[in-house]
Amino acid sequence: MTTAAAATLPTASVLGLPLHVVGMDEAVDRVAGFIDEGGFHLVITLGTEMVMNARHDPAFRDVARQAHLLVPDSIGVVWAARRQGFKTLRRVAGIELLDRLSARAASTGWRLFLLGGKPGVAEEAAARLIERHPGLQVAGIRDGYFKDDEAVVQEIRESRVDIVLVAMGSPRQETWSWRHGDALGAAVAMGVGGSFDVLAGRTPRAPVWMRRLHLEWRFRLYLEPRRAGRMLALPHFAIRVLLEG
Repeated sequence: MTTAAAATLPTASVLGLPLHVVGMDEAVDRVAGFIDEGGFHLVITLGTEMVMNARHDPAFRDVARQAHLLVPDSIGVVWAARRQGFKTLRRVAGIELLDRLSARAASTGWRLFLLGGKPGVAEEAAARLIERHPGLQVAGIRDGYFKDDEAVVQEIRESRVDIVLVAMGSPRQETWSWRHGDALGAAVAMGVGGSFDVLAGRTPRAPVWMRRLHLEWRFRLYLEPRRAGRMLALPHFAIRVLLEG
């Protein structure tokens, strides 16, 4: 289901998943192209854990292989792509892409829907985005604690938005968006993980110096020690990349 808007992008392969070789500016421009093109498009901010999860989750793997834009959201996937010759590739952090899309939306009139998070979090995140980008239109907000998919899909469709930002954790946010994509009426859906919590001030982001040194994962582990088991995906990922070439 590759669209004309994404067909010419150079693409790496990260343990069987495609990764589009784009920077931040080009990613934003691609989303703009999707909105101009019409129809539904899925954007995935691809991280190391997601790649490893895809190896054991056929449903998510199939969705990722059909997504319209996959950007490098971790230094691990950047490293894997650089090993294939894409030496200038840089990380496109999901929360920063969200912010850049909000800035473009404020200037173009795109309408956003924020879906996911605990009750109240999306509202706080929307308030911060509107404060940061005057003129931004957030046309709908819904937390992630719902059981009736069809009611939520109808709410999004009736809001007539261009972009749906889905914060329900991976792979649920991607598989949910793909399953309901055509019915949403939006041109783009993008999974944003815990970005609403960060925007709302519920979860701090790593200091800039840690981000520059690619140590955000250590900061997250400090905040959430229970993630230690999940962090084992990182060395496993590196070993698999080295073994596969």
